[in-house]
Amino acid sequence: MENDKRTDYGQHFLIDHSTISKIIESCDVRKKDTVLEFGTGYGYLTKEISKLAKVVYSFEIDKELYSKAKTYLMNVENIRIFNENFFAHDPFVFDFFLSNIPYSRSKDIMKWLSLHEFREAVIMVQKEFSEKLMASPGNAKYSVVTVLTQYCFDIELLFEVGKDSFLPPPQIQSTVIRLKSKKKKMSKGIIANLEYLFSHRNKHVVSLLNNRQYDNIRIHELNIETLVKISNVLNDRENSGK
Repeated sequence: MENDKRTDYGQHFLIDHSTISKIIESCDVRKKDTVLEFGTGYGYLTKEISKLAKVVYSFEIDKELYSKAKTYLMNVENIRIFNENFFAHDPFVFDFFLSNIPYSRSKDIMKWLSLHEFREAVIMVQKEFSEKLMASPGNAKYSVVTVLTQYCFDIELLFEVGKDSFLPPPQIQSTVIRLKSKKKKMSKGIIANLEYLFSHRNKHVVSLLNNRQYDNIRIHELNIETLVKISNVLNDRENSGK
């Protein structure tokens, strides 16, 4: 199983069992919880988290990996594995989200999470991506994903994971983070407006929106709440046809 070196979906598979144990210890999963996992991989994390949860729904788009994971997990009764596109599937009601996120899908997952209600997530991301999530206004890494993540979640950096914990080893470091819901959600319209604003990140707000309330301030210098407020106003204008 561990001779598989494919990275078709930008995946580097977590194979170090001490790291897996550390991740599981970081998960506040309860006996009545439904866990949703993006990327089953070999099923190592899936099996361990299933010991804590009522049920685990896990998605693996790669057919060969799906087959291997299904065989590995065949005797675990509370796991349901899907060989489907996670983003195209009707969402489950879930309490906890777990994922070693393929680097190429990190932004997509954060957008998806911001649209859904759940209690908590523990995810592993590229270290550089975690820095984007934690960025402050005015920083070069401050972006749409910063805004939607900080608006919806309390973010906690848990620990870094070395390259040797993966097969194949990535070129960069990874970080495990915890997201706790603030009971706020995004909408697709607000995300689209945030993306519009950040496509003009260096423009002054007044030149882009004709609003002198924010004179001499550039888009990327606005704080989270203000950016979401402006995106809401733009969304309301679009919906009213003005």
